Amino acid sequence: MSAIPAFRRAPAFPRISGLLLRTIRVRLTLWYVVLLALILVAFSVFLILNLSHNLSAALDRSLVAEAQRSIATLDVQDGRPSLNGETDGTTNGYVLTLYDRQGAQPIDSTRHLTFALPSSILQQAAAGHQTFATVHGSDGSTWRVLTLPVVDNGHVIAVLQVARSAQDVTAAIDQLRLLVALAIPLTLLLAVAGGIFLAGRALDPIDRITRAAEHLGAEDLSRRLSFAATDDEVGRLAATFDRMLDRLDRAFQRQRTFTADASHELRTPLALLIGQADLALERSRTTAEYRRAVRSMRDDAQAMQRLLGDLLTLARADAHQEDLACEPLDLRDLAHEVVTALEPLARSRTSTLRLGDVESVVVSGDQTRLAQLLVNLVENGLKYTPAGGVVSISVQQHDGQAFLTVTDTGVGIPAEHLPHLFERFYRVDNARSRAEGGAGLGLAISQWIVEAHGGTISVTSEPGQGTTFTVTLPILNPGMHPYLTTRSVRA
Repeated sequence: MSAIPAFRRAPAFPRISGLLLRTIRVRLTLWYVVLLALILVAFSVFLILNLSHNLSAALDRSLVAEAQRSIATLDVQDGRPSLNGETDGTTNGYVLTLYDRQGAQPIDSTRHLTFALPSSILQQAAAGHQTFATVHGSDGSTWRVLTLPVVDNGHVIAVLQVARSAQDVTAAIDQLRLLVALAIPLTLLLAVAGGIFLAGRALDPIDRITRAAEHLGAEDLSRRLSFAATDDEVGRLAATFDRMLDRLDRAFQRQRTFTADASHELRTPLALLIGQADLALERSRTTAEYRRAVRSMRDDAQAMQRLLGDLLTLARADAHQEDLACEPLDLRDLAHEVVTALEPLARSRTSTLRLGDVESVVVSGDQTRLAQLLVNLVENGLKYTPAGGVVSISVQQHDGQAFLTVTDTGVGIPAEHLPHLFERFYRVDNARSRAEGGAGLGLAISQWIVEAHGGTISVTSEPGQGTTFTVTLPILNPGMHPYLTTRSVRA
């Protein structure tokens, strides 16, 4: 039987290293350390090469100076030069050797040579050329050698060789290399520790943002980072995150309020429908009584239908799924059409609906939506204007803007309610009760229509003095609108 191979656990180190490399602080530190290592290596190579070059050049200059001094002190007798008992070279580290004019045989020397010089160098010097060479002695030492001709009256009478040990230069370079080899790893270790610390400090706000995001939920969006105000990237990110949370919090609050109000508004007509049906089914009734019950249920169902239509319009507007068919539209013609259509409603309320100052002003807009806007404002004015009151429509232009104004002489609105008037399902208790009709969505829809056309809507009112709604829209260029085609805009 073959033995069952023992199970070997995969090493955990690759997995741990992989997890570490996923963190920004580790990757940032590694990139920083790699870049620093490249810079340190490049600088060290430059430093070593530059020092080696400078020390070698200084050594060569010293050889030239010693050679010139030695030539100046040569003793020439009967055409044969000698070092004249030169012994200074043995004390200051120089070794002087004098060869014959062919560079073949040594004539004089201050010290026994421990290295052999190539014959080609001596021949070049005999031919009048100065050469530098680095040679190695039999004892392993390194020498820098200058070989040059000795000229007298234009003739080469000898070849002088000046040598000095290069061990000092080599030792200095080796010491520098050792220092660099020790300093670079130590520097990189310190850079790793410092890089991780600094990266952690820099990325700590991001960790705070992450932890805050993990604890966020639709049920609680009140948490904020409250990061210290700084103008760097992280500070701006934290501030942007807080502003985003504010927007989300407001959006969820609006959604909750909208859902609760919509449920409340739908509950009332549904309860009425059920109550009327139960009442009609309690006992047998006459045909007229059944007709009244059915008619009442139909009215409640129509109210629900209108409410659902308004809710659908606002939902599509919030999702930017409502299209506007924009075309050149004269607001004066629109005002005439609305007055004509709503005059019967005004007479039924014993109120007066009329046109005020109306100018021909052309805008680019959706006729259906702008008509809905104007009808909402006029019906709102007629609804809360007592018998004998007046609702008027005016159209004017000023500074490239069209001003559509609906003014009533109704009960007015207290000042504390004006900022909330365009909120969904908002009603003013005294002047806008449920008994007078409406679910509180008409003005919210009107505001959306105006803003979808690039305009603004405002309201001014005083209790007992009436209310004025002012719609401002951009005017279409008069030179363009005769040729402008209908276009669709996603609002």
